[in-house]
Order: sequence, then C-alpha cells, then structure tokens
Amino acid sequence: MDISADDVRRLLGANEADDPVLVLIEGRLEIVPAAELTSGKYRGALRVASRDEIIERTGGGEAVSDRELDDQARALNTAVRNLGG
Repeated sequence: MDISADDVRRLLGANEADDPVLVLIEGRLEIVPAAELTSGKYRGALRVASRDEIIERTGGGEAVSDRELDDQARALNTAVRNLGG
C-alpha cells in the first residue's frame, strides 16, 4: 500500500486534540488517535507518522503545498519500505 499526498492531507486535517497518527495495519492505512494505538484493535500496526511530526517536517505552517504533501508521502513510503512494511 502506497501512502499518497491525500493520506498526508487527511492526517493534517485530523482533529489535533486526538493526537492523530497514520498507521499501516493489515495492508491498509488508518488515521487513529495516538491513545488507541495501545488497544488490541491496533496490535501489530506499524506507526508511520503523527500529525505533529508532519507539521514539524513541513515547517510548521498551516498551509502545506501540494508539492510538500507529495514530498512527505514519498518520504513516508521510503520509510515504510525500509522497515519492511
């Protein structure tokens, strides 16, 4: 499963209060509150990135360009492949 710019956009648009995290589980991507990662439902999930991490990587601004979204998606795909996900 490849991570797309739309996946990164969804992560950035997720509710900040939930401390959202992008995870890969059973071949699909999900955005979940960080607190749920310890639940049995997400046991074995590969944590890809949090909303805060993406904001930090893109300079902390509110508006993220399509190019930045594409760049982040490529970087996340590389990281997942390197981890064997």
